[in-house]
Amino acid sequence: MTRGCPAVVGAWLLVAALLAAGCGSRGSPLPPLRIVPATITPVEVTRLGDRVYVEFVAPEEDSDGTTPGDIIRIEVYAVTTQPELRQPRPPVDEDWFDAATLVATFDVEPPDAALSPDDATGVSTLPEDAAEGALAPAPVVAQGDDVTVVERLTPETLVPVIIGEPDDEDEEEDDDEDEPVRQVPRPVVAPPFEPLPIRSYVAVAISSRERMGDPSAIADLPLTDPPAPPSGLPVVTYTEESVDVTWTQPPTFRRPVHVESPEPPLLASRAVLEWPRGSEYAVYDQAAWDPDAERPEPLASPGDEPTLTEDSVVFGETRCYAVRVVDYVGTTPVAGPASLANCVVPVDTFPPAAPTGLIAVADGNGISLVWDPNGEEDLAGYVVLRGTAPDATLQRLSAGPVVATAFQDTRVAPGERYVYRVQALDGSIPPNVSPPSEAVAETAR
Repeated sequence: MTRGCPAVVGAWLLVAALLAAGCGSRGSPLPPLRIVPATITPVEVTRLGDRVYVEFVAPEEDSDGTTPGDIIRIEVYAVTTQPELRQPRPPVDEDWFDAATLVATFDVEPPDAALSPDDATGVSTLPEDAAEGALAPAPVVAQGDDVTVVERLTPETLVPVIIGEPDDEDEEEDDDEDEPVRQVPRPVVAPPFEPLPIRSYVAVAISSRERMGDPSAIADLPLTDPPAPPSGLPVVTYTEESVDVTWTQPPTFRRPVHVESPEPPLLASRAVLEWPRGSEYAVYDQAAWDPDAERPEPLASPGDEPTLTEDSVVFGETRCYAVRVVDYVGTTPVAGPASLANCVVPVDTFPPAAPTGLIAVADGNGISLVWDPNGEEDLAGYVVLRGTAPDATLQRLSAGPVVATAFQDTRVAPGERYVYRVQALDGSIPPNVSPPSEAVAETAR
């Protein structure tokens, strides 16, 4: 009988022992999967005068990627703090929410839910039988919708609060402790300015089980004094093709500083302080927006010259031009209040160009006229004028405008010499009439 290898037998015995030891044993339990609404990102804030526009997209999924998400509500919070040099920023935790103010709340529907027109525009209305003093229901948005929150800055909202401020009992306990207080080292050189108060905004989605998702990243707004607008009304002039808006530069407007780059130094260096960015102008059409419902968009990118040219004109449409000055805190724009608005309704008083290329040819049926077409978009037609030589007092031949660029004059006397001109008409009421074309003469057969 052949004997097995002792090493192989020992290995099999070790494997069997390990399997027997592991059979039926349980490891440490895994933490339960906590599914909450996905984080809202990004949150953007813009200041125009005393209004702050907080904008984001309602999430469409849960934290595990499930769509549509279990989301019934979105809440937006804000808090004003006074940053301190060399101090860490407080995290968004329970203390942060305790110090913050709930500035807006939105009910959320699934993305395929049919919203009423009022709900779709975020308008809150009260039923007719609502009790006096009742609060309007929260506006409704669908998952994936663009959401805008408008907050008006008041003196109360500008007052900084301390996050996590200890209560009286905590202060008494701290007084009893003998531990030395750790001193925060101060900078050797004093800072050039005190940090500005900051208004911070956070949005968070909440599930049907009232579970709060992770808060969004903080969107900060430095609370600097907004710049003053230009005084008086902007001056508005227009032509057939463009609108020009001009205004007076306010005394507080900061012109950009242009510094020529010096020759490279012998030793590498960097700027200790950077020049602040200059002020800019932003022009708005006040008639096109409801500032309490959505953030107005400027008519063009902000610039530093007190003028704006629009390359198109819409006749008969009201336009109310107002100017804001935009200053910058670092890279954050802060737009001041709007100037007085100059409302104009452009009127089309601009006639078409005179027709060209008029030719007259006599034949057995009378005198035929042809000319080149005009290129105006609002062209309504042409008027044919005729006179008898030699005085050639011109009279209108057609009762209405001639749409074609040809006309047959059949009311002629053989041997009579006639003079013709053509004018163009546009679609205005009353129509604008062009200058007459060059005159042509022809003798009837």
